[in-house]
Amino acid sequence: MDIVVTIPKSEYKNDDLETEYFNKEPNSIQWWSMGKTPKKIKIGDRVYFVKNNKVESSMKVVDIELGSNRYCEVTHRFWDKGCNIIMNDLQDEDLDFEVRGFQGYRYRWW
Repeated sequence: MDIVVTIPKSEYKNDDLETEYFNKEPNSIQWWSMGKTPKKIKIGDRVYFVKNNKVESSMKVVDIELGSNRYCEVTHRFWDKGCNIIMNDLQDEDLDFEVRGFQGYRYRWW
């Protein structure tokens, strides 16, 4: 089942850098680290990203890693939360509704 997550405002600059990198390197992957694994998510689902009070983009889940560590070559940071959702296939979204930011995740409701 697709999930929706919010990009924190403090991460907007990093998100822009990662998006720019991903657009130049379309065969690369991105991941979203979470402390709690969504029970209903599976490979092939999409993760939708809320930024600036709207669903801005989405990516397809290609793998789900539990207990793994990841190093971001773009932001030079390590991520070692309980779950890394590995994604590719970045798509812009043009959904005509506003979404207030939230912590954690929600299952797609539209």
